[in-house]
Amino acid sequence: MKLRRSLAWAAAGAVLLAVFFAYLKPDLMMTLANQLWACF
Repeated sequence: MKLRRSLAWAAAGAVLLAVFFAYLKPDLMMTLANQLWACF
């Protein structure tokens, strides 16, 4: 049970760090937005 909880916290922290670093690179965000917009 403690291992599962620790893994969940580690995964949540990794996701938050990934989002933080993605916002540091606005070119990446524009590329993703353009690719998403191209689907429509």
